[in-house]
Amino acid sequence: MSRISRILVVTMLVASPVGAQQTQPAAKPVEARTEQEKEAAAKLLTEAAATAARVAAEGGQAVNVRVELTITDQRGDQPAITKTVTMVAADRSYTRIRTQGDVRTPTGFRPVILNVDARPTLYKSPNREAVRLELTIEYRPVAAEAESEKSTTPNINESLAVVLEDGKPMLLSQSADPVTDRKVKVEAKATILR
Repeated sequence: MSRISRILVVTMLVASPVGAQQTQPAAKPVEARTEQEKEAAAKLLTEAAATAARVAAEGGQAVNVRVELTITDQRGDQPAITKTVTMVAADRSYTRIRTQGDVRTPTGFRPVILNVDARPTLYKSPNREAVRLELTIEYRPVAAEAESEKSTTPNINESLAVVLEDGKPMLLSQSADPVTDRKVKVEAKATILR
């Protein structure tokens, strides 16, 4: 081998590790940047999935819920007066019913009101399916003939939130009139319609 050939071989042997070392540091930032890009992309996908889930949750499921509300109005020994309101609402949607009229009483005309606002939200746990129900009730019936009720306006105005098992009725409230022996019970049942 000629002297020039030997110098060329030695130079190549010495230069190869140096060249390889120079390309490796350049390759590491490229790999690191690729890993960072992968992490950033994964983070964006996770955030997008979370946003989509939140939007879907806010809009609710494509399921209707039938809400049945029973108001039982008992005055002393008289027969109980029962009013029933039934409404159907989509999951997480507000529903309202407004009824009003004027009734002639011994003391003149009086407004009679039954207003109900409801918002059912489906609730699932590992062992049961239920409905969280937000409910507002305004109930003003006709006054009874008792002397104490002729001058008062018996009113029920309630706002509450409860969790109801699918299809099972629950007594939500039982109130007493502060002036008379009148008692009003409110019972609700929520049924998930599939």
